[in-house]
Amino acid sequence: MAIPAFTDRSAADQYLVRRIAARDRVDPESLAALPARELDRLLPGIRATYPHRGSFADALLARGGIDPTSPEYQAVAAQASDLLARVDQLDSGHAA
Repeated sequence: MAIPAFTDRSAADQYLVRRIAARDRVDPESLAALPARELDRLLPGIRATYPHRGSFADALLARGGIDPTSPEYQAVAAQASDLLARVDQLDSGHAA
């Protein structure tokens, strides 16, 4: 999601804003100016886990017996990334 007000925010702040906006069904731009401590208050504990989200996903996949290095997984992951990129473009008002 490319929001101009986010350009000076950390990746963790951007993630928090997107999560809060999705949860509360509000425009992310309306939250972009909130200070980091307010974002942390609205979603406690998320900032601490944000850097480790990839590890969590890998652990869940391994528990389910899914090999993230398999060609099938890589193909599906690429398709999912492409789809999410298209959704972000549509959400920001650009045609995909």
